[in-house]
Amino acid sequence: MAFGRLIHHCNGPTPQRHNATRPSARRAPGYPLEVKLCRFELKSSPGEVRSGIVYSGKVYETNGIESIGVHEADQIRPLSPVGTPPTFRIFRTLPGLIEADETPAYFYGSSTALVGASPIIPKPEFVSELDYEPYIVAVIESDGLNISVEDADSYVIGYTLMNALVARDVERHEKRVGAGPGRSFDIGIPIGPVLTTPDEMDDAVETAEFGKRFRLPVVTRVNGVEKKRGDIIDLPFTFAQAISTASETAPLRAGDIIALGPIAFGDSAESLSAGDEVQVAVDRLGTLAFRIG
Repeated sequence: MAFGRLIHHCNGPTPQRHNATRPSARRAPGYPLEVKLCRFELKSSPGEVRSGIVYSGKVYETNGIESIGVHEADQIRPLSPVGTPPTFRIFRTLPGLIEADETPAYFYGSSTALVGASPIIPKPEFVSELDYEPYIVAVIESDGLNISVEDADSYVIGYTLMNALVARDVERHEKRVGAGPGRSFDIGIPIGPVLTTPDEMDDAVETAEFGKRFRLPVVTRVNGVEKKRGDIIDLPFTFAQAISTASETAPLRAGDIIALGPIAFGDSAESLSAGDEVQVAVDRLGTLAFRIG
C-alpha cells in the first residue's frame, strides 16, 4: 500500500478468518525506507487534506507515488498523521497495576477526540482537574487476525506520539460507578506531529525478544517547565504483544491505532488551565504540542 493511500484512507480488505501471515513489505517506489510522513493543509487552502514527507525542515507533498510540491513549514497547518482510524485501542499501563508477564489489557478510545498537532483545546466548564497522559502509538498497515507475536511488528507502518487530556474528577466518578475510561478521555487527544517509519527506529531497539522494545527517553513540559519524565523501554510489554493480544478477539484493520502508555510520569497530577501549553518530546518521533483554550 502506498504511503499516500494509507495516510488518506484507513480502510482495507476484510481479512480471512484464519491465522494471519506476515505481510510483504510495501513501500512507495522511489522513497527511502527511513522517512517521516505527515498529513497537512496549506494555510492558503484550508480544508484540503494533503499528505507528504518531512525532510530537512520542508514538507514534500506526495500523491503516494512521487513528490508533487514542496512547502515551507510556515506555509502548512499540521493535521493528524493518519486519517480517522477504524478502531483506536489504548493499552494503559499505570504503575503497579500490571506485571510484565500479564496479558496486556486495553480499552477503546474515541476517534472523534483525535486532533492534529498544535491545536487549541477548550477546557470544558464541568472539568475542574484537567491532566494529560503521553503515549507512543503504532499505526497498523495491514489487516490481520490471530497475529503471532513473532509477526506482529511487521504489521506496523509507523510510530507517532499521542497526548490524551484526562479529566481526573470525571475519571474518579467513572471508577466509582464501575465504568471504564470514557467521558474522561473525550476532551481531546492530540496525535502527531509525524509518522516515523519502523526503519528509522531500528537503532533505538534495545531488545527484540517478544517484539521490538525501544530505548527512547521522554520528557514533557508545561509552559516550558519540565513536569514528567520516562523512557519507552520501561513499558511492561511491547507493541508486538499488544497487537497479538488485540487480534485474538477481533481483526485488526489497516489504519488502526494502538497506543501504549503513559510513557512519562511526574510527582503529582497536573491541573491545566486556559493558556497552558503542553509539550511531549521523544527523539525520532518529534515534539507534540497543544494549548488549552
